[in-house]
Amino acid sequence: MKSIFLKLGLLTTLSVGLIAGKASAEEMDWATKCLSMGDIQTGKNPSYQQINCLLTNAALSKNIPPEVVKAVAEQESAWRQFDENGEVVSDDKNGIGIMQVTLKDPTEETLKRLTDDIIYNIETGVNILNEKYKLQNPSSVPRIPRIAGAGREIIENWYFPVMAYNGIVPSNSPIFRSDGARNWYTYQDQVFSKIERQSFYDDTKLVQYPFEYNDFEYKTDFSTGFKFNKFDYVLTDVLHESGYLLKKGDVVIVTENKTKLREVHPTSDSNGSEQPLNKTFIITGDFEYTKLGSEDYNEKHYVWFPVKSTDGALSGYISSAYLAKKKDFVSPIVTGVKNNSNYNKDVKITFDEGTALLNGAIFKNGATVTKDGKYTLVVKDEESNTTTIKFTIDKTRPVTPSMNSVSDLSTTVTGKAEAGSTVKLSINGKYQKNTTTASNGIYKFTISKQKAGTTISVTATDKVGYVSAPKSLKVVDKTPPAIQSVNKVTSKSKTVTGSAEKYASVKIYRGSTLIGKGSVYSNGKFSVAIKTQKANTYLKVYVIDKAGNKKYRTIKVVK
Repeated sequence: MKSIFLKLGLLTTLSVGLIAGKASAEEMDWATKCLSMGDIQTGKNPSYQQINCLLTNAALSKNIPPEVVKAVAEQESAWRQFDENGEVVSDDKNGIGIMQVTLKDPTEETLKRLTDDIIYNIETGVNILNEKYKLQNPSSVPRIPRIAGAGREIIENWYFPVMAYNGIVPSNSPIFRSDGARNWYTYQDQVFSKIERQSFYDDTKLVQYPFEYNDFEYKTDFSTGFKFNKFDYVLTDVLHESGYLLKKGDVVIVTENKTKLREVHPTSDSNGSEQPLNKTFIITGDFEYTKLGSEDYNEKHYVWFPVKSTDGALSGYISSAYLAKKKDFVSPIVTGVKNNSNYNKDVKITFDEGTALLNGAIFKNGATVTKDGKYTLVVKDEESNTTTIKFTIDKTRPVTPSMNSVSDLSTTVTGKAEAGSTVKLSINGKYQKNTTTASNGIYKFTISKQKAGTTISVTATDKVGYVSAPKSLKVVDKTPPAIQSVNKVTSKSKTVTGSAEKYASVKIYRGSTLIGKGSVYSNGKFSVAIKTQKANTYLKVYVIDKAGNKKYRTIKVVK
């Protein structure tokens, strides 16, 4: 079929109504933007540039990042509606054409349109993908996960809609149920790998979801269906907004050092000058597709934006792979040091542009900070955008902590260490817990009572990771010895007998006068010789253990 008939037939075809309903004027409009690139014939694939245009505009018509739609089409058919024999591309699951559309109980007319008309095939595939995105709505049944707070413009937020496009099945589980390993061979992971390689030149890495084993559930023998257990993911790294949302007048910035500004044509084999990371440009028109005949014509999915520098001195084309809105990169980029960080080594600091002050003094780009101290680095670019970083260098090992005496009656361990350091407690060489010292250096641990002779140790680790020498103490015995019994003493008794703690000393006093002493035998008995005492005299029987702890019992001499 010649293109003139297709152009006329396109409006008729679209006006008949798509699978999901009647075609709107906007749906008819997206395809016409690409028809000037050449004839479209049944049985013959359009040029790579024209397919790029069709996929791009179909995606934009549904507010889908074109990077996603292009990678899906690449995964499904390598951007082919027809094979070399002019037959429609199909897989073993009856997928049809460039988007490998599979429909349940399609009409004969629908099958013919999906087979013969690449525009209709793309439109149908994009509609299906758009419907899969809607499954992220909390009220959807079934429901698929999403990135909390992310919208349609975020490429990473299409991970699960792309999965659903192929099928919510065990083979597309990001985690293997058998061993918990990451499954990088899922349909959606292969699609996202293509986005990185062909829309970003493999320099940009899309943000990975923090998947865990129990996020997904299915039987390894596939006897039950696939189940999601988590629906909202929080991704802390910077997400990637579709580059196709840039427009004329936007202030943009170069995202890769030595990016080429192509001076004449939108192609990588056009002459170009290298631009530094964060160089600022203004977009001067709509994006363009790679010029026919260039070396990357049949390889990459990106488009080109016409730009000029803010001072008007430079102009040309830069690939969408290397541009982002200025609002996303308002400050100079500093490497080698991070804000609110501590280091126990020399720190070499570099920055991409501008001038810098370190603690108020001029700092040379690429210089090394070697001395201990607290620092504030301020980097300012030519547009007065500022990056401020505070950091500390501390290469001195913290002093050994002090520790107050610990007895077998103690339930706390206290002492002093370097303020702000982390104190670690060990008992008999086995780590127990840690705590952070207060601003005055005081630390405190709560412990259970320990036996006398137990070794208590603490170390202090400063903010940069240096560890002090250990401070160790033995648990001291503060428990008075036991006195089990003291037998009756009469006015005729010449000994005092009883039972008490083994090996303790025994002393007998009348008032302040020592009248006898001895020791407790290994069987816990004692017998101390005394002179006979008068009836009604009071005696104190002291038992003293090896640690010097003492306990006494008062007895009365009877007749």
